[in-house]
Amino acid sequence: MSLSFKNYTVLVADDSRLVTSSITALLKQLGCEQIHCAYKPLEVLAKCRQNQFDFIICDYNFQSQINGFQLLEELNHLNLLPARTVFMFLTGENDLRIVRSIIDAEPDDYLLKPFKNQFFVDRLTNAIRRKLALLPIYEQLTKHDYYGVIEACKECLETRPEYSKLIRKFKANALVRCKEYRSARTEYEEMLSEDNFDWIKTALANTFIETDEVNRAKEILDTVNNKDENPYYHDEMSNIAVLNNDLPQAINHLKQSAMLLDSGAERELVIANLSLANQSYGDAVTYMTRYFDKNKNTFRGNVYTQLNLVRCHLYKAMGIKNKSLFDRQLQMLNPFIDEVRKRESLDHAYRMIISHIALIRGDLSSAINELKSVMQQIKNMHFYDIYHLGYLLERCSYFNEVKQILPQCRIAMDENQHPSILRSQTHMLLSFESRLQGAIEEVETLRKQVTEATINAGDSKAITQYVDIYFRLHELSPNSRRLCIAIVRFIAQYPFEYNGNYKIFDKIKECHEVIVKLMTEEELAEANYLPQYEIAKKNITLVIEK
Repeated sequence: MSLSFKNYTVLVADDSRLVTSSITALLKQLGCEQIHCAYKPLEVLAKCRQNQFDFIICDYNFQSQINGFQLLEELNHLNLLPARTVFMFLTGENDLRIVRSIIDAEPDDYLLKPFKNQFFVDRLTNAIRRKLALLPIYEQLTKHDYYGVIEACKECLETRPEYSKLIRKFKANALVRCKEYRSARTEYEEMLSEDNFDWIKTALANTFIETDEVNRAKEILDTVNNKDENPYYHDEMSNIAVLNNDLPQAINHLKQSAMLLDSGAERELVIANLSLANQSYGDAVTYMTRYFDKNKNTFRGNVYTQLNLVRCHLYKAMGIKNKSLFDRQLQMLNPFIDEVRKRESLDHAYRMIISHIALIRGDLSSAINELKSVMQQIKNMHFYDIYHLGYLLERCSYFNEVKQILPQCRIAMDENQHPSILRSQTHMLLSFESRLQGAIEEVETLRKQVTEATINAGDSKAITQYVDIYFRLHELSPNSRRLCIAIVRFIAQYPFEYNGNYKIFDKIKECHEVIVKLMTEEELAEANYLPQYEIAKKNITLVIEK
């Protein structure tokens, strides 16, 4: 049955007026009467808000701020594409990175320019027929009702068997979305028995990864052809590395995957998350910056992405020595920080930024004061908020408070987000919990050693060992006022020759700075602290090895 194009409403989008004119002329020959043209992505969005199109023929590589991949994502995010709308990409690029990105965007079809008119007509006609035949599936996909997708697939398999391979693909993907991994696995295994396609292998491997059957997943991925050039192979190998707690390998695979695509939704975000889990803050800044730059003109480039970009910069700056360099970096971040400040709902996030900046500048008292008010707002926080709060509390040596809030971090994870993002957040949390637990256990061991030690005046060797235990405690809990006072008071008790592992005068100066920042003048006087600090410095004699 031939299609009648007369009543179709069409949008042709390309930054070349020559291309839009030639396609418009061709569509008119087919009988189309209602043809709209757009020359920029924002015009496409505007026209889709005003009209419901039967099909959209869209260039991929606009010479503008967003490309075709991002435009299609934006249209879907804004619910501007009805289920019946056919979306077809055109591109003059044969760069494999772009072609892979087009496939990754999942349009109804795509064509490489130049093409013959009849070839274009045939592909468009087939895409329209396919969309109409499988409309019940697309309607459920538009509503994100994946159980509904499964039921629609069952019906369409009976009524439209000529599209069985595509229907089974939809069904298997919907089963994965519903976390019915074993059922999805059965579908993929049946498809693989008929067609030896790599996309089926990577999808099948993913079902084993989701059920922690890593060895079987690896066996399947080993059969993938041309692994180096397959981004989905690297995605799944990254997932395996994450499950094996090999975060550097996971990050490396994702970097390779991102390099193979011109665009992509979440890979850079996942790399940034895994880098934070690995405490590789430089990489976290690099890939969060790429994620923001790539998406700043889309729905992903919102204030929350700006907020996480600021956080990554602050994590990296925590150990910075050059304060003027930090001030210059902060000047670059100020527009993003100001956007956070303007949002009343993000008051807690803004206060944490101010606290973090205060910590970097050495203003411990201000940092802690900001955190006190934030602690009252934890019920309204997202995952990244609570993670940031935990990080700051850890830096302020509030280990018990960190231990109390981390379970809230797990609760705050969105189970409906992309599995790779969820895994990366899980590893951010697991890494944090492991680091915290290790620190707490070491602190308990060191405190026990301090409690059980017997110190005699004049025994410089024993005093040195005791002081080094205290200094290791200080490394683990550098901003504990109680610990810093204990260190200064102990050293003030005994004159001794120090021959230990630390720069002792630097260490007691660090302790002193914490104490004077966290105590008022009245408290210092009442504790008779300053005279003790002077005595402590005089009590130390450095042993110079010959």
